[in-house]
Amino acid sequence: MLLARATAAVLAALALGGCGGAGPATEARDGRVELALDDYLIRPQQLRAAAGELTFALVNRGRLGHNFRIRDRKGREPVEVATLLPGERGGDSATLPPGDYKMLCTVANHEQLGMYGRLVVR
Repeated sequence: MLLARATAAVLAALALGGCGGAGPATEARDGRVELALDDYLIRPQQLRAAAGELTFALVNRGRLGHNFRIRDRKGREPVEVATLLPGERGGDSATLPPGDYKMLCTVANHEQLGMYGRLVVR
């Protein structure tokens, strides 16, 4: 009985965590993107940017360590930020051609828990 209640509580929390969607895409200004890494969430989750040099400035606002990657459709990662501990800042720059990219945290199972987003470069 206790296991069933615990399972139901976990499932409800996961379902509620997905409510609200990612919201509208945020437009990168002047080639600079500011992102917050929270526990199992990258904010903003949807980004648009012009092709060319992009600088990603990150802050870890969570209670766990998180890293940051930008992955293209071929699996290449032109942006790689090492694990940031809570409160730490970091960043990276890359010249990105037009395309669809995935933003994600590759620590443990953070991506599966919702720590990913989309970057559209036009």
